Amino acid sequence: MSVDDMARIEVNAMVEAGIPEDVAKGWVVRALEDLKNQGVSEIKNIPWNGVNP
Repeated sequence: MSVDDMARIEVNAMVEAGIPEDVAKGWVVRALEDLKNQGVSEIKNIPWNGVNP
C-alpha cells in the first residue's frame, strides 16, 4: 500500500465518521509529515489484513 493510498483511506474514514473534510485532511497531512520524517515510504504491515509478522 502506498502512503497516498493510506492517506486517502484515512481521510475517507474520518469524513464518514463526521469529521469535516478540511480537518481530516489537515490531520492526515500532519501525520504524513511525521511518517516521512521517520523515513516511511510505504505501508507494508496493515493490521486489519490478518498478517502481522
